[in-house]
Amino acid sequence: MSDTPSTNPPASTGLGEVIRCVALGLRDSIHPRLLLVSLGVWLLTLVIMAVAYWLAWEPLSQGFGAVARFLTQDLPGRLGWAPDPAGWTGHVNAGATVGIEYVLAFMGYVLGTMLVARIVLEMVLMGQVQALVLTRYPVIENHVFRPWRANVRDLAGNLGTLIIGSVLCMCIPLLGPVLLVMLNAYLNIRGLINDALDGVATAEQQRRFIRSHRWQMLWAGLLLGGVTLIPFAALLMPGMLGATACHLGFRWLARQPKP
Repeated sequence: MSDTPSTNPPASTGLGEVIRCVALGLRDSIHPRLLLVSLGVWLLTLVIMAVAYWLAWEPLSQGFGAVARFLTQDLPGRLGWAPDPAGWTGHVNAGATVGIEYVLAFMGYVLGTMLVARIVLEMVLMGQVQALVLTRYPVIENHVFRPWRANVRDLAGNLGTLIIGSVLCMCIPLLGPVLLVMLNAYLNIRGLINDALDGVATAEQQRRFIRSHRWQMLWAGLLLGGVTLIPFAALLMPGMLGATACHLGFRWLARQPKP
């Protein structure tokens, strides 16, 4: 695929534009600089999670154990069934409790890794992704100052939306898992848009882009989620997410009339 032209990209909206931006993000994600960014994100994230689990394993294991015992002992008891501790049902129940503890510990590690990886990319390495992608858009000038407090505010807002939204989605029967996937897909791109446009778009331009591109950000997140099903593609995901967010914002910004 050829580089993004230096002239303004043609106006395009909808799924076609999203697919093009995802393809551009995939192309840029195999650039040596972004490969290092992606691997650096995963390495730093794994170190942070390993240290966190090591330092807080006792309270974490107690919490996982409490949840597992509630699911295998307290909840069945409230429903009128209590396994005989000396019988085979008691042994099965005890084994299920231990198994659920391990599953909860693993799920917590995976979810924590995904969350920390996104924070590391957004707060530490997104500037490198933006700098590389910006070289493909010479018509865009990097001159808009954005205070660091705005970045912290955006991060807090996105994390709050993710946590509260995830809890609400899990409370909805049947549709809850689908809504949870859509929420995470949307926030994967939405959480990086402000960083992608940092220094190149004013606060008003950023708000205008977000208001008019909510569906495009959702589709981009879903498409990138599908890409992770390809073997080893998940290793490229930090750079791919950042580059796709940059292309979405830069292609729109390049089409805006100059003041």
